[in-house]
Amino acid sequence: MKKFVKYNRYLYIATCILIGLDIIYKYIDNTILFLTFFSLFTIIVINDYIRMFLFYKNEKQYYLSVFVSMIISSLLTYKVQGYSHIFMFIILYELILYTEGRVSKLFIGLEILIVMVLIILRGVAVGELMTIEFWKKGLFDIIMSYIGLLFYFLTLFTYRTLKKEKREVDRLNKELELSYNRLKEQSEEIEKLTITKERNRVAGEIHDNLGHSLIALNMNLDVIHKIMDKDIAKTKKLINKSQLLVKESIESLRKAVYALKEERNSTLLNSIRKLTDNIESTGKIRIILNINEKVEELLPEYKDIIYISIKEALTNSIKHGRADKININIKLDGDELGVEIIDNGLGCTNLIKGNGLMNIENRLRDFGGEMIYNSGEKQGFNLELIFKMGLYKMY
Repeated sequence: MKKFVKYNRYLYIATCILIGLDIIYKYIDNTILFLTFFSLFTIIVINDYIRMFLFYKNEKQYYLSVFVSMIISSLLTYKVQGYSHIFMFIILYELILYTEGRVSKLFIGLEILIVMVLIILRGVAVGELMTIEFWKKGLFDIIMSYIGLLFYFLTLFTYRTLKKEKREVDRLNKELELSYNRLKEQSEEIEKLTITKERNRVAGEIHDNLGHSLIALNMNLDVIHKIMDKDIAKTKKLINKSQLLVKESIESLRKAVYALKEERNSTLLNSIRKLTDNIESTGKIRIILNINEKVEELLPEYKDIIYISIKEALTNSIKHGRADKININIKLDGDELGVEIIDNGLGCTNLIKGNGLMNIENRLRDFGGEMIYNSGEKQGFNLELIFKMGLYKMY
């Protein structure tokens, strides 16, 4: 955008030089006319400069400056002719591309009307307009000039529409990026809270199931140490009780570990649903899940890599692909597992693998799997993970 503005500025300067030289060439021999027209030319240049750098902040001052430029450029076009009519098209260019609202439309309409009138009046005495001869000779040129003006007008409005759409796309992209960042923060926060909650639960489980048993066992051992030489019968009784406490502690520990293991092995579907629900809660992205529930029978390490891969793929689809619809398919066929993530994003012709995709590919290779991707510009992105052998947990 900065280059575009800079280019416009250079083009304007070149145009001013051209018009200034044209006035000098035509009226250098007529001092009064030269001073009059060159003064008007100087006023319009200074006025445009002030408008571009100062008046654009104040609507009234801006449009007053535009009106002054319109009047002076009309006078120069009518009297000087030559290249001075370019000022009229510069004003039209500025109004269409850089202004909006009712006042803008009024000034655009007024400027178009002035240009249309000047196309007829330029270089012609008012009296000639009433003659049939003038219209016979000049009608075709006037019509062609109007057609050229129409094309110029349509070109500017088309470009204006494209600029407006680009601004809207940029705004939506910023909103999407903000939503993605918020989603990422929420996901990380939920993950931290889940880990903290799990640690607290495991600590409580161990404390409740083992703490009291170990304290009782320690007390029994202290008593045994004191009476083992004095009361054999009581010592044997306490030893039997201690053995029972040890067995109960082992059983409690086994149950706690089993419960933790079962919980870990049964959270893949819930974890994926939590992840996708958080993304869909923004209201801008739809995720369709098609998951074989037998994935809960997979080994934990496979479930981990599936979850991490889906999370990374969703991140890429949203952040880089700008997708608003994503399909996640997990299929099991014998000893083969297929995970497919398909989006309707921008796609790409040359994939540059980031750290996330590289890590997934390396982990897949360690587990005897492979990663396949297919994409094209504006054709979405298709990522497929394939695992073979050793998928299921041992019974």
